[in-house]
Amino acid sequence: MKKFTKKSSDVNHDGYCIVSSVKPKRGKKNILHRMAIDFPSSSVTAILGPSGGGKTTLLSVLTDSIHSNIQACAELNLPGESAFVPQQDSLHGFYTVRQYMHHYARLSGLPRNKATAQRIDTLIKQLGLQGQAEIRVGDIFIKGLSGGQKRRLSIALEALTNPNNFFLDEPTSGLDAESALQVMDFLKNYARAGPGRRVILTIHQPSSFIWTMIDHVVLLSQGKLMYQGPRDEIENFFSAAGFPTQHGWNPSDHYVTAVNDEFRDHELSVDEWADLFLDWSEETPQMGLAKQARPSILAASQEGYIKTHRAGCGPGVVIELTYRYFLNLWFNPGILGTRIAMYSMLALMVGALFWELGDRTDYESINSRAAVLFYCVAFFIFMSVAVLPFTVIERAIVDKEVQNNYYHPILYQVSQGLSSIPGAAVLAGLTTGIVVFMTKLQNPEWYFLDMFLSLLVAEALAQLVSHVVPHFVIGMAVIAGMYGFFMLFQGFMLIPSDFPDWLRWTYNVAFHTYSWRTFMDNEFRGRTFDSELFPTGEAVLKAFEIDDVNKTFDMIVLVGYAGVIHLVSFFVLVVKYNFFKGKLAPLDETARSPPPRRAKTNKKPMRNPSPKAFTPAIHELLDDVEVDV
Repeated sequence: MKKFTKKSSDVNHDGYCIVSSVKPKRGKKNILHRMAIDFPSSSVTAILGPSGGGKTTLLSVLTDSIHSNIQACAELNLPGESAFVPQQDSLHGFYTVRQYMHHYARLSGLPRNKATAQRIDTLIKQLGLQGQAEIRVGDIFIKGLSGGQKRRLSIALEALTNPNNFFLDEPTSGLDAESALQVMDFLKNYARAGPGRRVILTIHQPSSFIWTMIDHVVLLSQGKLMYQGPRDEIENFFSAAGFPTQHGWNPSDHYVTAVNDEFRDHELSVDEWADLFLDWSEETPQMGLAKQARPSILAASQEGYIKTHRAGCGPGVVIELTYRYFLNLWFNPGILGTRIAMYSMLALMVGALFWELGDRTDYESINSRAAVLFYCVAFFIFMSVAVLPFTVIERAIVDKEVQNNYYHPILYQVSQGLSSIPGAAVLAGLTTGIVVFMTKLQNPEWYFLDMFLSLLVAEALAQLVSHVVPHFVIGMAVIAGMYGFFMLFQGFMLIPSDFPDWLRWTYNVAFHTYSWRTFMDNEFRGRTFDSELFPTGEAVLKAFEIDDVNKTFDMIVLVGYAGVIHLVSFFVLVVKYNFFKGKLAPLDETARSPPPRRAKTNKKPMRNPSPKAFTPAIHELLDDVEVDV
């Protein structure tokens, strides 16, 4: 057959991906094998195949979100801006649908004008959310949207900035038939609404109606390319191979079943299917068109790219994220309210147990003062661990927003640091008012400042740990261990001179040290007691080896401690989103050529199959079913 040729300028296949290999860094088995895939503009491309076929891995390559333990060698050319909608809907529950859209418009730097408002209203209507526009998204504290409605909102949010490359992982998952059809209709119209747009999605089991709305198909099995090309041509390929779709079958089910040989023997193995597609695509004009166009594209752009850009400015993003944090506190009062209740209860218990302790001057009151101040440092600071679950839960939202480049992760950390200040002030003021009033300790202004700065350090540490740990339970265990270390070496249980020489450095590392000794200096300096052993407060401080404490210096140390932790958080975030993410290695020239064929076997595909032979595995399964009449 004579091959079809055409000038590259006439070809619409302006997006592509060439994969050489994708495999674990410590393994030899490929997750994805060599393949070349076109992603035509103005089209909806569906990636489908059996479970474990490589759909998610291919999508991670296309969206530049490869895991750090994966080694990928590929070349991408997907011009323009990109947006990705993950399968799990990561959303805040306190926004209404309309508020969430406006929030993302501000994060993106879109102008606050009538055109943006109209764009938002149009998207809400197109995705069938007009009846829910003023309903809150909902979470474990707030009842709101259904799962399908959240899914459609996630799509609307990412469509707001009109990305050229719109990636979606299972966009119809969890949707009823009508909702799924409307989502696909929206995506199809979206791809055709502007030049250079393309929608690329994974889909598990499209219905026959949804199948007709797909323009381009990528069929994978066991990490190998079974077919890529126009949806209208895939039936020709399977018919030529001897496996046409029988009457009454959903075509997509038939194609996925035919190339899946995991459960029982099929007429053709996955390797044979891969070879058949290569042979057929070279002999078919429509497929040869894309293959001949690719070298011309490569000559013009040797480095493909995925680019995502949002126009939001740094200060504006920080303000928006900080505002979002306080909205969360307002609509979920349990986040801060639970902590207020915990701090209030313990402060009241401390006040009741040590009622008017400050009026006493006996020897026992000295021990009681030191003990209550140790408790205030140890447990009021320890209870800051309660913020960790909410920080870890929000991480999925932040990961999605950072991947879609709404902001740099450092801006998020700056926002978190600013957001923690009012909460720490409220908790410090609450404990100061209750404890100092009931126990009559000295200098409440210094007590407040010390507790406030200590809580800021504790909040910063909780945020740092949340960036590292996979689950908040692990994070709470990590922080508990660190605080146990700090409490042990802060100088209350054992004075610094009694530390073993090789552990003496720990006294200066624990930030509890500076909090506790400032509390002690604040309470004891200038006091007299009815005790021959400790007639003055200075004698008590000397016994604990903190008689030379400078309270101002210790407060400066706490501020610096919080600053250092935030700087470490900045470093961790940069490493996490850059160095702990897989990178695409460049292709060598051999990767641009078609994959090598397997050795030919005597087995030939069927050209005139019987109705039973086209999917033998399914019919064998049906034959085994016994029906009792």
